[in-house]
Amino acid sequence: MKKLLSELRPILADIYSPRDEHSKGRLISLISSLVTSFYNVFITGIFYTGFLSMYGISITGVGIVTFIPYIGGCFSVFSPFVLRRFQKRKRVMLLSKLSFYALYILATTLMPQFVTDAQARLYWFIAILFVAYAQYALFSPGITVWFYNFYPKDNERRTRYIYLNQLFSSIMSSLVLLISALITDAVSSSGSSGQLILAFRYLAFGLVVIDILAQSRAREYPYEEKGTLKISEIFTIPFKNKKFLMCMILMFYWNFMCNVNNGTWNYHLLNHMHFSYTLINLMSVAYTVILFSMSKLWRKVLRKYSWVRTFGMCNLMSIPIEIMFFMMSPRIGAIYVPLCLMQNVINVGYNLSYANILYMNLPEKDSTACIAFNTVGANLCAFIGMVFGTWFVSLRSDSPFRFMGLDVYMVQITCLMRAGFLLIMGLMCCLGWRSFTSQSEIDLVSA
Repeated sequence: MKKLLSELRPILADIYSPRDEHSKGRLISLISSLVTSFYNVFITGIFYTGFLSMYGISITGVGIVTFIPYIGGCFSVFSPFVLRRFQKRKRVMLLSKLSFYALYILATTLMPQFVTDAQARLYWFIAILFVAYAQYALFSPGITVWFYNFYPKDNERRTRYIYLNQLFSSIMSSLVLLISALITDAVSSSGSSGQLILAFRYLAFGLVVIDILAQSRAREYPYEEKGTLKISEIFTIPFKNKKFLMCMILMFYWNFMCNVNNGTWNYHLLNHMHFSYTLINLMSVAYTVILFSMSKLWRKVLRKYSWVRTFGMCNLMSIPIEIMFFMMSPRIGAIYVPLCLMQNVINVGYNLSYANILYMNLPEKDSTACIAFNTVGANLCAFIGMVFGTWFVSLRSDSPFRFMGLDVYMVQITCLMRAGFLLIMGLMCCLGWRSFTSQSEIDLVSA
């Protein structure tokens, strides 16, 4: 442990330090990531599914509620025009963030206390979430541009920065996930798990305020943008940079594929497989241990094969796991643990490689417009993926049926779909990686 700490100390001092504005910004970004990882445990994932389930929202309703944010996110197309009105944007961006979480957490938590009909609750969830995401979409791309100034320019230091942020955030979320899941399962027999989930959500909002206060300490640099911008240019400027556009196509396809069973899969694990909160969250906790132990190997792979080709390899390796998830039933539920562990090993490579795809060829000028293009496209493709997945699952809803000799739910068929999507993505990245990669990185990998 002492040897490990002695090795980490100079790396941490190099990346995070209050001595200059850039490293101080990265330190603030880390603190924000840690706090965000803490409160996201209570307002996303399995706890969010549990929160919706306690108010009578069906698997189809969970799918609908989960894709509404992506409709609101499409309003980011107007973000450059709104942000350009502010030379200094920090305060208005953080106020928008506070408003977003006030609606997303407080309003949705309080609303079911006044609305008792399950269908009416669903409509209110949809309305509140749409307003929350639509207004935040106008300002959130600006936060991305603001903190991108603190990313190290050197490729090796950037990799370390991304890795360390993911490592520390994962440690934080894992600890919170495990402890909160154990508490929730412990009180579930007394019928108090619902009240505990509500208490967690109020705690999350308090942590949001701390997160915003931390971000407010980061320096805001001048924005390099043209004086005027037409809305059509959000969709034309990215087309002037071929490799940036290729990266966007990659991210859009990924967002569609990932969201085919987003939301409905956790519902399946909780209500069809009857897994406990502790078991589901423990698999997420295992990711932290695997991230720590496997990151050096994956960073070597990144250096040798590039960001995009590594991403493609991860896609191909995930195909057998998706097929096994399709075959999983309560009778052979024990395979869930080894499958999740294998998936977590691959996810280390996934997350390290995907984290830099947006920034690989991002033009310095008009970065807000390019990020708005990314946000609109990613949200739209995620929305299409979730609508398709929710519609597909709703065909049989909570009723199992015979398929390929197995009793399965419709949500399990989406795993087979994902396997097919992964094959296309993997081959595209591994065989055509140069189309997505800057010439400087191609030279570096080929050397």
